[in-house]
Amino acid sequence: MPALPTLVHIGAGNIGRGFVAPLFTAAGWTVVFIDVNQRLVDEINRRGSFRVREVDNEGEEIVRVAPVRAIHGADAAAVAAALASADLASTAVGVGVLSRLGGVFAAALAQRDRPLDVLVCENGLDAHERLRAAVAAVDPAAAARIGFVRTSIGRMIPAPSPTAEGVEVDLLDIAVEPYGNLPVERSAFLGAVPAVRGIDGAEDFDLIIRQKLYLHNLTHACLAYGGARKGYATIPQCATDARLVASVRSAGFEAAEALARAHGRTDVERARLRRENRDLVEDLLERYGNRRLNDPVARVGRDPWRKLAPDDRIVGAARLCLAQGVHPTAILRHLLDACAWQPAADEPQAARWRDLQSRGPLAILTAVTSLPASEPLMQQIRETILDQRRAAAVKALRTANVVVTPAEAGAIEIADFGLDRFEQFGLAILVYVNTERCCAKELVMLPGQICPEHRHPPLPNEQGVGEPGKEETFRVRAGEVDLFLPGHKQGSDEQATALRHVPADKHTAMTMFKRVHLAPGDQYTLKPNTPHWFVAGSQGAVVSEFSTRSRDEADIFTDPEIQRVPDAV
Repeated sequence: MPALPTLVHIGAGNIGRGFVAPLFTAAGWTVVFIDVNQRLVDEINRRGSFRVREVDNEGEEIVRVAPVRAIHGADAAAVAAALASADLASTAVGVGVLSRLGGVFAAALAQRDRPLDVLVCENGLDAHERLRAAVAAVDPAAAARIGFVRTSIGRMIPAPSPTAEGVEVDLLDIAVEPYGNLPVERSAFLGAVPAVRGIDGAEDFDLIIRQKLYLHNLTHACLAYGGARKGYATIPQCATDARLVASVRSAGFEAAEALARAHGRTDVERARLRRENRDLVEDLLERYGNRRLNDPVARVGRDPWRKLAPDDRIVGAARLCLAQGVHPTAILRHLLDACAWQPAADEPQAARWRDLQSRGPLAILTAVTSLPASEPLMQQIRETILDQRRAAAVKALRTANVVVTPAEAGAIEIADFGLDRFEQFGLAILVYVNTERCCAKELVMLPGQICPEHRHPPLPNEQGVGEPGKEETFRVRAGEVDLFLPGHKQGSDEQATALRHVPADKHTAMTMFKRVHLAPGDQYTLKPNTPHWFVAGSQGAVVSEFSTRSRDEADIFTDPEIQRVPDAV
């Protein structure tokens, strides 16, 4: 009896056990896993099989995956020998680990008398090139004898929960959705495409990869980040929110249109791709509702540093849209949802992410994407942020029973004083009137937001006659405000109490600490040239300001970093 063909798969995690191995064992192959988890290796070898649970909202089907065995990754000689005799290899270790595999593949090729095709089952546009570079760095001749085959991983496989209904989950058991097709890049094979059901050879693989990244990964991430802002714990819960799903659909359709324009050479091709892409989005939205899969939002949204990379699912899709003349309105909304992600303590660069969040979404995206301010996407993000902040200000004003006309809504100034830390230091300002003799405004503040310390100095008017400076009266309409003025008592705790509102790096920019607390209906009049600063309470605030002529550009701020500029983000 002839020996079964052998697939050596590096990485016995979700994709290896939950997707690759079931496809090949069902077609009569033996699968040899390479992994560094000794307990996992031992258990695979002890049993020679494991179970995959294909689950949907109707129930589940148990699939036995066999024959399988495993080798510990530290046994370099055994790993090289297994690869040397394999009929096919595959990887699912994470893009960051591929650079460590060059030596073992080079050693295997030194023992082989024929080429080796490797299915690169990773989430990353350049994963196959990274593996190629790793092997070539050790032995260029070996790299030339390997077919680095791109694949598109479409099956959703959440990490198993420690327990299910109070019962400990089997170490090897894994739950997956029924979907099981694995597109592969036909032209990358040095040998024949394996005759395995579910392995689909494709020609235009750039399109396949982009569909996976900019339709599947995009909509999955949008659902997670939008759902996280609404407090949902699982993807199926997100999928029950009709408004959220509609917004995610819009994002997917924007990317679908951009892909059709990018890959369709004729009107007929573009129309066909547009239909296919939209159908894929609809299919994905239905699959996300798989309650038995119970995919956690925490898993799908995890590691935004990677998922907001310039060519990855959300930012990459938005940039493709702009390049193809499609305005990514919905994608940009979800991109800003992603900036609100609250990372777990063990996520990569979680502390830095939280620090950037205090400065606002533009600071996050500048750091994560490294895109310049001149990049079209960054310009669109700035406009989207301004629109969102104006909309939030209008909502707060109307909640406070202030009538805002459409023209006024569009004229609201978003000021961050040149600090680019709007959530900490900023105001939304609606000016009703500002003449030579009087001014009336509404100030809208976020919870805990600070208007930095400043004064309104004496100035000459247009006739050259001296003016004493602006006199202003604040009246709180909604929320609460703490106003800080000259006159605090030395040796008291007033200074420490005031500075609790202020980020540590700006403590020296505040010198006034006498507190005046203003609740709804309270008001206070400031004489000209009086240093002051104020901070909104935990619910934010809407404050009416009545004053003599306002010349904001002439205000003098204690903080030398501040520029009084309009429409900043």
